[in-house]
Amino acid sequence: MRNEPIREWREQFARPLCNIDFEPLPGTPFRASFKLGLDPLPMARCSLSPGFKFRDKELVKDGNDAFSLFIARSRRVTVTHWRRDLELDCGEATLLHVCETGRIGSHRDFSSLCLMIPRSELTLRGDIAVMRHIPRNCETLQLLRGYLVGIEKALPGLSGEARETVRRHIVDLVTLSCTPHGALGESSASAIVAARLTAALTYIAAHFQDPGLSVAAVARSQGISARYLQSLLEMSGGSFTERVTDLRLQRAFALLTDTGDGPHRISDIALLAGFSDISYFNRLFRARFGDTPSAVRAQATARQRAE
Repeated sequence: MRNEPIREWREQFARPLCNIDFEPLPGTPFRASFKLGLDPLPMARCSLSPGFKFRDKELVKDGNDAFSLFIARSRRVTVTHWRRDLELDCGEATLLHVCETGRIGSHRDFSSLCLMIPRSELTLRGDIAVMRHIPRNCETLQLLRGYLVGIEKALPGLSGEARETVRRHIVDLVTLSCTPHGALGESSASAIVAARLTAALTYIAAHFQDPGLSVAAVARSQGISARYLQSLLEMSGGSFTERVTDLRLQRAFALLTDTGDGPHRISDIALLAGFSDISYFNRLFRARFGDTPSAVRAQATARQRAE
C-alpha cells in the first residue's frame, strides 16, 4: 500500500501529462511538486524526493524532438544522457535532446527548471553540444535565469507581439548559454539588452527603499557601467530617478492607506519608503497624488470607519 501514491502519480500524471517517469530510492518517502507553463515556451519547475526521473524507450515514442535546457536547483544532481554522465551543482545546466532516453536524479531531495526549445528554433551546430557542462557563473545563463523570473511576472499583461519578442529573447539566451563565447560586455544584442534591463529593474524593485540606492550601485551589482545602465533605462521609457521615485511614492501611498498597526508619523513612512528628505517627499507626493500625505491617510481612515 505504501507504493500506491507514487504509482497513482506516475500513471495519472507523470507519464500521460509530463511524458516522464520516476523511480524513487528504496525506503525514502515520496514527494513531488510540478509547476508547468506553456507560454511563451514550455517550461517545468519540479521538486522531487530522492530518486530518478527518466524517459524510457516507450516515452520517447511521443515524437517530441525538442531540446531541453536543464537547470539544476539543487546540489549534486546526476544526469545520464547520450551515454554520458554529468553531475551538476545548484545553478549549473546542460542541454538535453528529448527524443533520446536518459535519467536525472539525486540521492537527496532535488529540484530543477527545464525549458523546452523546439528543434527548429535551436539548430544543433558543432559549437552547441548536448550534455555540455554549463557552469553557474556563465554570464548568459545568469541573465537567462533572471530574465525568466522577471518576465514571468509581466507575462499576463503582454500582447501577442510582445510575447513573441520574449520567446525570441529566451531562445537567443539559451543558444548563447550553450555556445562557448567570450565576455558579453555591454552588448547591443536584443536578447542581452532585454535580459540586462530585466535584471536591473528586478534589483531596483528589491532595493528602492534604500535611501542610498544610486545608478552606480545598481550598475555595479549588474557588472555594467552606469552609462550603459542609464541608456537601458531610458530606452525602456524612463530614467533611473523617475523609476525609483515612482516606486517609493507607491510604497508610501500603500503605507499611508494601510490602516493597520503601521507607522503613524508621516516622517517614518517617508523614511521607510526610501526618502531621506521629508520636505522633498511631501512635494513629490502631492504632485503625484494630488493631495498631501496626511490628507490621504485621513481619507483612508475615514473610509475604514465608514465600512
